[in-house]
Amino acid sequence: MMMHRLCSCILGFTLICMAAATPLMASEKRSYPEALKNLPPLTATQNGEIRIIHLTDVLDFFNKTCPGTILSFVAIRYGIDTLFGEDTPDLDDIVVMSRIGGGPLDTLDFILKGGNPANRTWPPPGIDRSMENYVLQFYRKSTLQGVTVSLKRDVWAGADSYCSSAAPTEETTQQRRTDLRSYIFQTLPLVHPSEAFETTAVYTFIPWGSMTEPEMRRNIRNQRRQHAETQEG
Repeated sequence: MMMHRLCSCILGFTLICMAAATPLMASEKRSYPEALKNLPPLTATQNGEIRIIHLTDVLDFFNKTCPGTILSFVAIRYGIDTLFGEDTPDLDDIVVMSRIGGGPLDTLDFILKGGNPANRTWPPPGIDRSMENYVLQFYRKSTLQGVTVSLKRDVWAGADSYCSSAAPTEETTQQRRTDLRSYIFQTLPLVHPSEAFETTAVYTFIPWGSMTEPEMRRNIRNQRRQHAETQEG
């Protein structure tokens, strides 16, 4: 039953991200719950300048409200703050590894690249929105320190009306989406990030090799093309 319950939550989380990641009407663009507007911003330097990034900045830029974006903003701020401690985070000093696409990918693009559509990162095959893949690794180049943040498996424990042990039916799917959306938009932003995410202690790492931005983009394009050719075959 526990595995069935977890699978139901994973399926629902994927569905709600797909359903919610639709453009809002202009009149609705800035209509956010107070819990989202009051989330502390990420304050960091980039190119020698201070950036104060609010969750609503990300939502406004992409003109959509995806629960995955909300979760990822909290996770990214939590990971960066944990890694830098009392120091002001420097986005030019960070390397981030992600195993999840969707909202988290867009959020990282906005924070690290400024959200330029021309620089959008497209996920390679194997990147999806499952809870098992909700892992972010943050590396600070100047100190060779890192921290790993992952979504807790029991994060939906408070959303019992959504994560029931019964498989969703056509009649209950929409209500479950609504319940989970409300839970993510209004409840999770009010709790400490540790309630939703697990984080390692800050560790020291040794890197080997390197990958430039153009090299990464080229590799992703090649993998996406090969995957498409395999599917067509």
